[in-house]
Amino acid sequence: MGKQVTIKDIARKLRLSVSTVSRALRNVPDINPSTKQLVLETAAALNYEPNYIAQSLITRETKMIGVIVPVISSDFFGKALTGMNEIASSLGYHLLFCQSNESCETEIVNIRQLISCRVDGLLVSVSRETTDVSEFEKVIQKRIPLVFFDRAPTHIEASKVIVNQYDGAFRAVEHLIEMGCRRIAHLAGPAGLSISDERMKGYEDALRKNGLSPEDRYIIRCDHFQDSAPGAIRQLLDLLPDLDGVFAVNDPLGISVIRQLKAAGIRIPGDVAVVGFNDDPVSEVSEPALSTVMQPAYKVGKQAMEMLIRRIKDKSELPETSLLNSHLIIRSSSRRQN
Repeated sequence: MGKQVTIKDIARKLRLSVSTVSRALRNVPDINPSTKQLVLETAAALNYEPNYIAQSLITRETKMIGVIVPVISSDFFGKALTGMNEIASSLGYHLLFCQSNESCETEIVNIRQLISCRVDGLLVSVSRETTDVSEFEKVIQKRIPLVFFDRAPTHIEASKVIVNQYDGAFRAVEHLIEMGCRRIAHLAGPAGLSISDERMKGYEDALRKNGLSPEDRYIIRCDHFQDSAPGAIRQLLDLLPDLDGVFAVNDPLGISVIRQLKAAGIRIPGDVAVVGFNDDPVSEVSEPALSTVMQPAYKVGKQAMEMLIRRIKDKSELPETSLLNSHLIIRSSSRRQN
């Protein structure tokens, strides 16, 4: 295996100073265009690869950004990561991905590992277990730029890019009411998780606005999201035949509801109308197709990365919040003929 080509090798071959070659490779504007072109062509011919560790010692930037998500396999987070990567790569940054797997302990390990890699900043969507924000406060105290996206803890002063979960849930439940539903169950997410709490508020307020009172027996907690589906659906079946609508905290739960209600001989949407949340790809191909709330995941990722890079460039920036809108998609699982 041949030795790695260095800036010194390029400088020696072209009889230029190391600093001139370095500035040409970094696209510094005061370099003569013909000299820069010659350096770039020689670097390509020699298969030169930048040494990011060495560069970081000079610039005090690793050009690495740490990203922590609860689950990488989620369609929402996949789209958000795509948006992040588009912005990062266009500006010369590289991403290091970690998955907390919905565990606050794993999340803390992720944070510490990424900081030990000297990342320039962190993008985080917190786990469903996260209630203690002390680890994030340490990040802020170290002046490491931090931006939360989608799921953000409420008891910390930090920048965030979030979707208006409340409005999406409100519209979903109001749609069910417009379709004639009066006894609407909510399969809710874990208490204390920002997205779950906001969707719950939207559900309750939509009922109240339309003269209906939220009832505890119609609210079923799914602390482990779709892993809680079997028990949650058993509780739903106990509510029949009173039940005529279901608002699920996410699409996998909504699809599980459709499947089990159909197996029990319940007509959807004739007997029970169902709406989910997230617009996962599977929601469109379920039978019947699941009505859902679409979140602009790709846009969330792009805006979060842009916000973080601004904070990397200017660490004196004050915390800011970007609130994006969701969109209700009405499909066959809730569309009734009035």
